[in-house]
Amino acid sequence: MAAIVGIYLPSDSSRAKFMKAALALRGAATLTRKKMGSTFDIFCHHAKKHRWGDFEPATLTFKQLNGYVAARLEAGIGARSLHNEMSHIRRALEGVGRKDFAQKVCSNNQLGIPKGTRVGTGKVIVAEVLANALDDAPDNTKALIELSRYLGLREREAVMSGDSINEWARALIQGQPITVRNGAKGGRIRDVFVIPGNREKALMAVQAAQVILQRQEYLVISKNLKAAVEQHSDRLAKLGLKGENSCHSLRRAFAMDQYNYYLAEGCSDKVALVRTANDLGHGKSRGRWVYNNYLRATLEGETSEEEA
Repeated sequence: MAAIVGIYLPSDSSRAKFMKAALALRGAATLTRKKMGSTFDIFCHHAKKHRWGDFEPATLTFKQLNGYVAARLEAGIGARSLHNEMSHIRRALEGVGRKDFAQKVCSNNQLGIPKGTRVGTGKVIVAEVLANALDDAPDNTKALIELSRYLGLREREAVMSGDSINEWARALIQGQPITVRNGAKGGRIRDVFVIPGNREKALMAVQAAQVILQRQEYLVISKNLKAAVEQHSDRLAKLGLKGENSCHSLRRAFAMDQYNYYLAEGCSDKVALVRTANDLGHGKSRGRWVYNNYLRATLEGETSEEEA
């Protein structure tokens, strides 16, 4: 136990132990700390869900880590994102003196993590899977699914959209873009143009959310925001919206609609991608990235790493 003296206390939470261990060898920029915190939040949620009990960097086993990786891959997490998560966890392991275990025993290759590529393999959600999920979903979950599908919302944005619902209803009725504020990644507020062909479906989803908010304070009732997002994610998984058909595949379907609309309106491929990137909240400089990660696998089929 000498390796942990001065790093963390036995009374610290598992998350705190991993964060303190990750910062033991060297400092980290604010953004890096934030990303590590997100990784350890997800990691500890997985541990709680699978009843690991007390665990920490000094006692983490290969079996536990391998199970976590398998669950993340099952959830449809991209290889590059998983590489980043593993780098955070390995950093914590190194912080308590387990460098060989981190780098050799728990290498990406040993854990079965695919090599990373900037070309995504995720496709637009399968229509039958979505239809079945909507048939089986309770009203509040159904509304959130359709908000994500027709407004391009991330899970967190959908869960936090209650304060904007009335504003969105007015904007859609007037044929105006909606503004996504709450839960936006990096705090980047964005205006989303809803194409005419999807405006009625988007309005119906918003109106369904309004009905829910007449009987309860939030779209997802839980003890806090983090728990609400996790609850929503678990509900989607039980409806079959996981892996290749996860919530992010709803965003890909939205992106495909936007892209095809802009092309049909006479935009060049570059301009269509820029406008789609803006609607997704990624910014005008990431048009090609949006194509590779949201559209390419559906339009061209999955690309091998050699081709990428």
